[in-house]
Amino acid sequence: MSKDTSGDLPAETADEQTWLDVVDEVLDTAIDREEDLECTFEDVTVDVPLRMDSESEYARWHLDGTVRVHVDGMRGPLSEWLRWWSRQLS
Repeated sequence: MSKDTSGDLPAETADEQTWLDVVDEVLDTAIDREEDLECTFEDVTVDVPLRMDSESEYARWHLDGTVRVHVDGMRGPLSEWLRWWSRQLS
């Protein structure tokens, strides 16, 4: 007899994750493992906001190569840090 675990599933499924949720998971894993993150890009353009504001100007970054990031710190949701940072800028 199988146990029904549908009530035990988190409210948020993998299909409902935001990019912040994914970044949180990646950063937490990097901190736990004490590993660097490495991403290789081929002809990728990203518009990066200059402020935490929906009407903010942005910088256009063009990536073509490898980016390595060393993560050092404590675990916690990136969204909390972004909210804290936004309050500091106000």
